[in-house]
Amino acid sequence: MNYVITHQFIKEGITEEMMKPHVSYLKKLFDEGKLVITGPFIDERRGGMFILEVANEEELDDIVKNDPAIISGLAKSEVRPYKIVFKK
Repeated sequence: MNYVITHQFIKEGITEEMMKPHVSYLKKLFDEGKLVITGPFIDERRGGMFILEVANEEELDDIVKNDPAIISGLAKSEVRPYKIVFKK
């Protein structure tokens, strides 16, 4: 099952250093084959999105709640089911 997770940053003054644990976490998910794609938004709204490919909602919930950006209170997330139609 695929899900789109969007993050909206809720703290001001977030630095690259503060984001390192989140980026490392996403890299781990990518290496495990669970992260399909990710990146930041480049408009004035601060945040980003990623698409996960997971076995079930329990795995999804575990991944989202253990994201360092969520744990640290840097961001809030929104999760939506997603159907991939074309993929390289």
